[in-house]
Amino acid sequence: MKLSAFEREALKDALLEKGPDAPTLCGEWKTRDLAVHLLVREQHPLSFLRSQLPVGGDPAEELTEQNLERPYEDVVYEWAAGPKGLNPWRALDSIGNAMEHFIHHEDVRRGALTPGELVEEREISPEHARELHRLLKMSAPRFIKADRPVILAPTGMPRIVYNDKSGVSKDGQSVIRVQGGVGELILWIYGRKVVNVDIEGDTSNLNLASL
Repeated sequence: MKLSAFEREALKDALLEKGPDAPTLCGEWKTRDLAVHLLVREQHPLSFLRSQLPVGGDPAEELTEQNLERPYEDVVYEWAAGPKGLNPWRALDSIGNAMEHFIHHEDVRRGALTPGELVEEREISPEHARELHRLLKMSAPRFIKADRPVILAPTGMPRIVYNDKSGVSKDGQSVIRVQGGVGELILWIYGRKVVNVDIEGDTSNLNLASL
């Protein structure tokens, strides 16, 4: 099973297990807010994309408000059933949703934890780990902003070096090294604080994305 489909099923189970009012790692969002976000993003892609533009209002807002009033379980099951018909997400699911589903699954799993608390990592299959490694390599240049090289060292997998260009670190020592499981590194580059990683180096000028 592809990572996106595996994580969709796992995220569905986590949402149903936690119920509609559980905390997540997505700021103030509860599980109900996250479930509605997932549904609107996937079932109404044009409205969702238009809402990301700097002009034209937020056409997804009304859809969000409507779905927040629906029974929580109905929203979760409708999203979990996946896109249908001519929805472009049918073709893009394995490419565009793998990261989304993985991260939000962990947002639900770890929602009640705070930075520094013990994280119970899930076991990731070798196939899915390779897919996460590919996504990590692809995403790092877009979501890490740093004034020095950043070395991502996923346990048991090839390391990924970002910002490794001439003149960035003349002495070879001014680098940031981040080590952990490949899934933990994915969460880290997306700005999650409840992660199990070891960081060496000066991170004062490091900025990360937030999904």
